[in-house]
Amino acid sequence: MKKFALALTAVFVLSFACLGGGGTPNQVVQNLFDAIEGGDGDAVVGCLSTEILDGFDEGLEELKADPEGTAAMAVMMGIEITPEEVADLTPGKAISIILSSEMMTSEMPDFSTVEIGEAVIDGETATVPVTMDGDTEDIELVLEDGNWKIGGEGMNFM
Repeated sequence: MKKFALALTAVFVLSFACLGGGGTPNQVVQNLFDAIEGGDGDAVVGCLSTEILDGFDEGLEELKADPEGTAAMAVMMGIEITPEEVADLTPGKAISIILSSEMMTSEMPDFSTVEIGEAVIDGETATVPVTMDGDTEDIELVLEDGNWKIGGEGMNFM
């Protein structure tokens, strides 16, 4: 369970922070895991709903408001970043940096063990069960502009 939660915490820690958005709900969940495993922050961002991205942007602006403090705090996660780099962060860059940190890479699960169940679609929402290390959790998605995205409730289980 710890590794399952940690895999998604990479996104959640960034204030809820795929180019593979759209497709079926199952494809979006698979794209999210592929992006996390590959450290591709821009692809992670592409999987997320507007609601999550709005929250992420707010959190990112708070980090940029104190670039020196943010750079100092990042060291605790094993991330070397200058205040100038903090000021230039985009959501995709921030997620890529977190995903490549020693703290995250040392705890990343074996994604080959992830089992994505069948989506249950109810209008403009969907739930996709995901099993890792014997634990099953639901990921919720929302339909935005004809594309499925990980929704605001998509990571509530953490």
